Amino acid sequence: LPGGLKAKLHKASKTPERFQEAIVEVFRLRVPDLFIMDAVLGMEGNGPASPDLRDIGRILAADNGVAMDAVMADMMGLEPGRLRSLQKARELGLGDFDLQNIEILGELEQIPDFKLPPLGGEHHMDNQEIQGLLGAKAGLKPRADPELCTACGECIEHCPVSALSMGNDNIPEVDADTCITCFCCQEMCPEKAMSLQ
Repeated sequence: LPGGLKAKLHKASKTPERFQEAIVEVFRLRVPDLFIMDAVLGMEGNGPASPDLRDIGRILAADNGVAMDAVMADMMGLEPGRLRSLQKARELGLGDFDLQNIEILGELEQIPDFKLPPLGGEHHMDNQEIQGLLGAKAGLKPRADPELCTACGECIEHCPVSALSMGNDNIPEVDADTCITCFCCQEMCPEKAMSLQ
């Protein structure tokens, strides 16, 4: 999805879990016939604006995107079944994330000490009713570190729901009632100044 459409999808989705499901729904509109993942040089940690680049030295190809994502998740040290996007894809019959059901040609090697982003795309709470009830009171919200923030405004510009504004001290402030916890601000911060608290 181009940047502007991704932001609109974030806003419409309201939660990270729903956003992952929406990505799968967009994917199923026209499932590609061939998938190629360039993992020669990859990002680890919290990207895309401030990634830690890593030499992975792999190229993956598959005729099923769900299977390929499951294999890559396993290589990164993630249990594929914990990823909401893969759960939703399997529910919709788009593929399987169970490595026992995937034919793998070549070596399946874990990437040692791969740094995952905070939350890692995982579906952390199985009980959506409790999560909805707790909402903003118990959830993580982004906060700018005044020692690292340069007041560049990238976080404010990329927030799909305009939940951030520049405070009097030139440090971005989050409106917890507006924030949908998509963490675009953290992903786009070039200084790695946004943390989840």
